[in-house]
Amino acid sequence: MSLSAVLVSAAIAVSSSAVSYALQEKLEEGTFYRIDTNMKDESILERALKNYGCDVMLDNESFQSSLGDVQLAFQKQEDGTLSSIFSENVSTDDATEFLKEIQKEYTHIVQKDTYEKLLQRAEQEGLQLETETTNEDETIVLTFQVKENLNYE
Repeated sequence: MSLSAVLVSAAIAVSSSAVSYALQEKLEEGTFYRIDTNMKDESILERALKNYGCDVMLDNESFQSSLGDVQLAFQKQEDGTLSSIFSENVSTDDATEFLKEIQKEYTHIVQKDTYEKLLQRAEQEGLQLETETTNEDETIVLTFQVKENLNYE
């Protein structure tokens, strides 16, 4: 089953001790496996998953998600990153490909949010956007001009 070809339901497991303990047992039993990510912000991850077409359910008590036999959750690690937890019936290749797509969307959201904040801040600081160029790798180069305030009263 290819995760990239279907809508995958997802749940973000909030780090309560009961959930963490139950999840750890499932990992040790081999029912689930973990793939570490470098993503840290749950709200951005939630947006990325929804943009990708996933149903996202947040629950303080437990995590539950399924599409057929597919189960997926995210768990906060001690270093602040989020690890993804997949059911054993999802191949690691499919899981890895799915996470690559989610990481791309996550990065796109971070870039978009940063871009919007930068434009707002620049305007507040008296800067005017002069040019904007998007490169092949989707990086954006902005050139600002300082607005001159010639009001000498």
